[in-house]
Amino acid sequence: MKIAIIGGGVAAFEAAKTARELSPDAEIALFSREAVPPYRRPALSRMAAETLSDTQFYIKPTEFYREKNIRLELSRTLRKFDPKTRTLVFDSGEPETYDKLLLATGARCFLPPVPGISLDGVLSLREFADLESLRARLDAGVKQAVVIGGGLLGLELAQSLLLRGCHVTVVEGCPTLLPRNLDTEAAAAVLATLKQILNLDLLFGRCVDSIEGANGKAAGVRLSQETIPADLVMISAGIRSNTAEAAAAGIPCRHGILVDRHMKTGVPDVYAAGDCAEVEGACYGLYEPARQMGSIAAKNMFGAKEAFVPQVYPARLSVFGVKVFSAGKLEGARSEVQSDPAAGTFRKLFFDGTGRLIGAILVGDLRESLKLQTQIMVPDMETAK
Repeated sequence: MKIAIIGGGVAAFEAAKTARELSPDAEIALFSREAVPPYRRPALSRMAAETLSDTQFYIKPTEFYREKNIRLELSRTLRKFDPKTRTLVFDSGEPETYDKLLLATGARCFLPPVPGISLDGVLSLREFADLESLRARLDAGVKQAVVIGGGLLGLELAQSLLLRGCHVTVVEGCPTLLPRNLDTEAAAAVLATLKQILNLDLLFGRCVDSIEGANGKAAGVRLSQETIPADLVMISAGIRSNTAEAAAAGIPCRHGILVDRHMKTGVPDVYAAGDCAEVEGACYGLYEPARQMGSIAAKNMFGAKEAFVPQVYPARLSVFGVKVFSAGKLEGARSEVQSDPAAGTFRKLFFDGTGRLIGAILVGDLRESLKLQTQIMVPDMETAK
């Protein structure tokens, strides 16, 4: 059997590894548009300020692919494919064929449609090449940075820029801190600490009107009543699934490539997994479900009937000396709160009408996080949408 895997993230890696474990004889090829082997994508925002070892950054060394007889094809961008002839066409022109195909094409950063978004000095951070571009700017001595988007990745990126000597302003359209991960009470507790960080400004409930430029280069970010100086603008405003090639091949797509719980698309022998996949209405965009999907897809290629079952996927954040854990549903029939501002700790548990734990927030002291994660009621597919 010839298995082709398109993508360079954890879903693609897990699919290739699992396929080899299931079959010593299958021809397995992993095609990635990136120039480096599959890596731990969440580490990118940290690496703007620190250097991780290869073992920390790459999921496996290149020797792994040779030892497992997995054909690793880097810098190969898929242009189109034909499910009828089972043919893949890459930017280099030569065709490839497959018996089973996994699309693990990931996602791209969402770029808001504001004037000036294409100016030199406006960057996003999604792939290794983006990291190299960002490092080059920082090495060149940029000092005024604006991060558009104050989610988890935006705050991690802000910390890295601060460590590299920048004055950082985070502009977030939502009126409160991390509304997907904190309720208003927890947000206030975290924000009290973040406000004390030197050279860090946090602006909430503010929309960007434009990115101002001079001589083709970013010079500032225009808000409704002020312009914030910036020689570096980082966009961290969410992601969008990469579906273009799948849609062009006639595979049903919506927000992502539509798959069932077995990672099967609407076309025979074509699967999708990871950030590009929409599983019964849900696009997860998280490392752990992507890993699970890749393994499940490979198993089902070989005739298994394994289904993806959503779990409790927590959010973790450690920036500026503040540690945050958040999981589950952050509202319920009843909640319990413990707060110690002097110690910098906050704990809030959420329960449904029957008394079952459905969500939790911890700030500062995270020693209970794993225990609470296992206790939180697992959502079904409907509530995961």
